[in-house]
Amino acid sequence: MNAPDDTKKIKIMHTVLSLEMGGLEKVVSDTVAGLDKDRYEVEVCCFDTLGHFASSLTLHGVKVNLVVRNQERYDTFFPFRLKKLLHERKTDILHMHSGTFFLGTQAALFAGISKMVYTDHGRHLVEPKILLVMDRFCGFFVKKIIAVSHELEKYLVDVVKLPAAKTSTIINGINTEQFSPGPKYPALLDELKIPPSHRVIGTVGRLAEVKDQVSMIKAFAKVRGEISDVTLLLVGDGPLLSLLQQTAKDLNVAGNVVFAGKRTDTSRLLNLMDVFMLTSLSEGTSISLLEAMASGVTPVVTDVGGNPFIIQHEANGLIVTPGDIAGMADAVISLLKHDELRDKYRLNAIESVRRDYSLKSMVDKYSAVYNELYAC
Repeated sequence: MNAPDDTKKIKIMHTVLSLEMGGLEKVVSDTVAGLDKDRYEVEVCCFDTLGHFASSLTLHGVKVNLVVRNQERYDTFFPFRLKKLLHERKTDILHMHSGTFFLGTQAALFAGISKMVYTDHGRHLVEPKILLVMDRFCGFFVKKIIAVSHELEKYLVDVVKLPAAKTSTIINGINTEQFSPGPKYPALLDELKIPPSHRVIGTVGRLAEVKDQVSMIKAFAKVRGEISDVTLLLVGDGPLLSLLQQTAKDLNVAGNVVFAGKRTDTSRLLNLMDVFMLTSLSEGTSISLLEAMASGVTPVVTDVGGNPFIIQHEANGLIVTPGDIAGMADAVISLLKHDELRDKYRLNAIESVRRDYSLKSMVDKYSAVYNELYAC
């Protein structure tokens, strides 16, 4: 092992499909922005589009690159285009994120970069066999494989068959100064047409099958049957939007369901909520859940992925079975009918996030990975 040159900045390139609004993208953006600029020279390379977080990273002095791949089919020449960028930047460490593992590994091999890190942020509901083969191929070459939850780490080792000796967990963290309890702004309630007297059940995330907001709306219809002054607020966009809107109409609750779309004021929207729902069928460590907890919103989550590691049932939230619409509804109704219980859980949620899921803790752990690799 060679002694590292502590006077030289470590040059790190992160690869992502995009920096659009999303949990993965937020983690990458927060990690990159939080790294010590005296120790690391960090850039990001997007494969599809730049997106919302690209501009904020630029303001932090981080260069964001776009090397476009062919999204319709395998792009034979893309690894060579990425290799050119890695060479130009004299990259020491390549840090790949979900969706960029295979192409990024090829580019690093062509560029002669052996110090590779891969973070897996979550898996498909149904794993394409070709993806498993590609991930296993990359697992031979990458130095470190990081999962964002302990359950995901186990899955990567047991199912994907990635090397256990290379695989570990770094739990996602959030900025607890940006996300904290705050008032329900009347102007924001008015903008979203939510009556000030209503309790708000909310969620933040992509409107997609894996998030199962269909079950959420069905559960909400049962809640609405018992409690009239209640609104469901869905923040985010995605392929299920039309189906979810139709589901709300079919269940006669469309007047009490607000689709806010993509927003950049998530912290203010979370402050409108009394209960946060996460009805996912699969999950890593949900950034939206952590942000909701830090904002003082009592969570109801499904028993999947990293959720049961974050939420202790009947301590800092409630855990329900995926797809159990009656169970989801009962959990929400109990919280809305018992203010003292809801307050107890939300205060415990705030405390647990500040203690265990800080942004600094996550960044420090990634820094330790980079320092270890660079010293080798």
